[in-house]
Amino acid sequence: MYTQEQIEIIIRDIYHFIRSQSQLTKIFGPKYMRSQKSIEIDITYRCNLRCPNCNRSCTQAPTKEEMKIEQIEDFIKDSIDNNIKWERIRILGGEPTLHTKLFDILDLLLKYKNKYNPNMHITIFTNGYGNRAKEILAKLPKEIEITNSSKNLTPPTFFHFNIAPRDDILYRNVDCSNGCWILEACGIGLTPHGYYPCAIAGGIDRIFNFDIGRKKLPSHDDLMIDQLKTFCNLCGHFRFSLPSKQLKISPSWKSAYQAYNDNLSKSKDINEAPNPGQ
Repeated sequence: MYTQEQIEIIIRDIYHFIRSQSQLTKIFGPKYMRSQKSIEIDITYRCNLRCPNCNRSCTQAPTKEEMKIEQIEDFIKDSIDNNIKWERIRILGGEPTLHTKLFDILDLLLKYKNKYNPNMHITIFTNGYGNRAKEILAKLPKEIEITNSSKNLTPPTFFHFNIAPRDDILYRNVDCSNGCWILEACGIGLTPHGYYPCAIAGGIDRIFNFDIGRKKLPSHDDLMIDQLKTFCNLCGHFRFSLPSKQLKISPSWKSAYQAYNDNLSKSKDINEAPNPGQ
């Protein structure tokens, strides 16, 4: 039995499948556009949980990678220089409370808010799991809003992320420039790898290593269509699926995870190899 929320998601995704067909897109144009007012910043891919369907691949391809302070400084500078008045900045991960310099990042963002954009909302999204997360959350400045998913070690029912539309024959005639609801609901994304139409796309780029994240804040007229066509074709959120607790991974993702983890092992072996000169 599905919940009311799951039924609504299923209906939404069926409509999205129909609306994203190439012929309808030619007539009506893309359904969704990347946000101009909201941004999600994935400051780390570290996580203290192992959700099997993680749409940042923190479980499928673990890493200690996190964003550098300099990238936050560049984001703030670009926002000021381009006179962008963000309505909302969301801080995510991974689990953001695991970032080694979380309070430095929040301090920079609060100074930016107070001086240039006092009506802006800054929200940290956390799973709230474990003593460290709880201790960090208790110390956050009062100006920081908190959204706590209160997850635990028991994985919830999920919609499949690791089934790429390009691996599904039913999606051979879709136009990925349509994007999906995430573009408008969540905002553009900033990750350690650059800017994307959504932060999930940045997580996909981490695994597939296209390295096509924008290195500067996109201009107002940059709709990032090229990235949508690349990443939506790999993202399970773009396609219709039924909620499940059984993990499914399509061939594109299996190959990408295998290559990612193989390269990680090779890098580790090289770093740990003895130096002949010592």
